[in-house]
Amino acid sequence: MTEANITTFQVEGNELAYRKIGNGPAMLLAFHGFGQSSEIFSPLETSLGAQFTIFAIDLFFHGNSRYSGHQLLKKQDWQRFIAAFLDEQRIDRFSLIGFSLGGRFSLAIVEAFADRLDQLILLAPDGITRSPWYRLATGSVIGRGLFRYVLRHLSMLNAFGHTLTRLGLLNKTAMRFAEISLGSPKQRNLVYQSWTQFRLVTPNLVTVGKLLNDNPVQVRFFTGAFDRIVPGIYILPLTKRLKHYELTVLKTGHNRLIELMSI
Repeated sequence: MTEANITTFQVEGNELAYRKIGNGPAMLLAFHGFGQSSEIFSPLETSLGAQFTIFAIDLFFHGNSRYSGHQLLKKQDWQRFIAAFLDEQRIDRFSLIGFSLGGRFSLAIVEAFADRLDQLILLAPDGITRSPWYRLATGSVIGRGLFRYVLRHLSMLNAFGHTLTRLGLLNKTAMRFAEISLGSPKQRNLVYQSWTQFRLVTPNLVTVGKLLNDNPVQVRFFTGAFDRIVPGIYILPLTKRLKHYELTVLKTGHNRLIELMSI
């Protein structure tokens, strides 16, 4: 199905929506951050469209993608869906770009397809360092129940967040990001779905590091010097396992990394 330059790929009863950007000879799969959609990569047509054909894919619960499974999305499910997509598009070799939450999904793909990768480009990637708040909210039945409760009682969450900010335990930028992300019931539901339903899509950093070292993959990281959502130090558990990688630190916060990167 195609609608307003969005194409939907059917896989095991689920729908992966994507937009095709550019017409270059190399293939690039792109995955956006939380609360975004594949549209965030549209500006790359100007800078990368002659070099790459970009398949910008909506993550489940975002954009036009639909996950119909009644069980949690597992890493193996995601890898199987991407394998079907690659077969459908007749893509052999390809590169990956993942921003924030999309970095976690990109790293899961590395585990299954490192021998077919040319480049791995990670922008402030999630999935390398997990925040203690994420572990608390998703790691147990009690934690998830508490998480759902506080999302339904936003005034309590705001009061708690501002208390942590005053105590210096939560950065003001992170607090502001949370307030924006939780501004409506729809946004709060998206947070709950994404945090809980994606909790099993967790890359094995030992495996990822070995695969990237054993295969000729160009690995590039972009971080923001002023990023308080995914600080640059969050990539260290992976970079310390890599023999070769490139790091570019841009003078920006979290949200402008895609706009300012140059590859």
